[in-house]
Amino acid sequence: MKSFETRLVEAVRRKREANGLSIRALSAVVGVSFSTLARIERGEGEPDNNSKIRLLEWLGSDAEEADLSFDNVALVHFRAGKNARSQTVQALLSAAACIKRSRLVSEAVDDPLSSISGDHQPISVSKEELERTAEQFRKELGLSDNQALDPLRLDIDGVEVIRLQETDCIDSATSKRLRTHSCDEWSAMSVPLDERQSEWAVLLNDCHTIERQRVTLLEEIWHILLGHKLVKIAKVADAYGRTYDTTEEHDAYYLASATLLPRKAVLKAIEKRESSAIVAERFGTSPELVEYRIKRLGAWRDYVGKRVTLAD
Repeated sequence: MKSFETRLVEAVRRKREANGLSIRALSAVVGVSFSTLARIERGEGEPDNNSKIRLLEWLGSDAEEADLSFDNVALVHFRAGKNARSQTVQALLSAAACIKRSRLVSEAVDDPLSSISGDHQPISVSKEELERTAEQFRKELGLSDNQALDPLRLDIDGVEVIRLQETDCIDSATSKRLRTHSCDEWSAMSVPLDERQSEWAVLLNDCHTIERQRVTLLEEIWHILLGHKLVKIAKVADAYGRTYDTTEEHDAYYLASATLLPRKAVLKAIEKRESSAIVAERFGTSPELVEYRIKRLGAWRDYVGKRVTLAD
């Protein structure tokens, strides 16, 4: 009998060709890289669990006809490395279930993570709209362009921040894995506590630097405030994986950086020839985030002082 992976690849190829899609076109649809899709279609290796889930979702009813399936386990917001190990995802899933059970007062739910709906089409937001959103957010907080924002001090209705090393909800084995072996693979997870997604608990990895925690938490907050699509955690062949939307991940991270590092302040710093380290210290971020912000503003050439002239 053919393996699960072989049947999956064959089903994907059949549907792709029937729909007249190139491998590159399919890559754009499912969010799996062109090189990965091309490699697995050539039989040079197997898709990882995250890719399997994306491809199975795209196959839809065709997956059932090919006797392919996966178990939906949870819907959350999930800030982690693209290739987080199955053990890490499973540990976070266990933590999410524990957190939700501990926050439920009168709601009796057998599976505390399965009743949430997270399906919708992601909406692309322009760069200027993201900038205006960040500026308005800072304005509502009464911050000037030169004032630093500490997301760890934000108080948002219906959002509770739980620091990994301070909570006693999660069992010791799960907590230890998330603090040690899996520490570098995840940054935060936001758990919806009700079907309307009006109440949230954000589990923050406080093993990371304070600068990383700030941008991570603000990114999760933007996911919540913008009503972004939840990440689907699923189980395929006894291993755990997840989906994610690259557009909404980009928008949340862009907004986090724009909220922490106001456009006018960054451009002014470039004019004054200040380094990314100086700007980072002023606003409580990392130099890497400052440089990301400069590049996204299209000001990298000015920052590094690259002259452009026409040759005689």
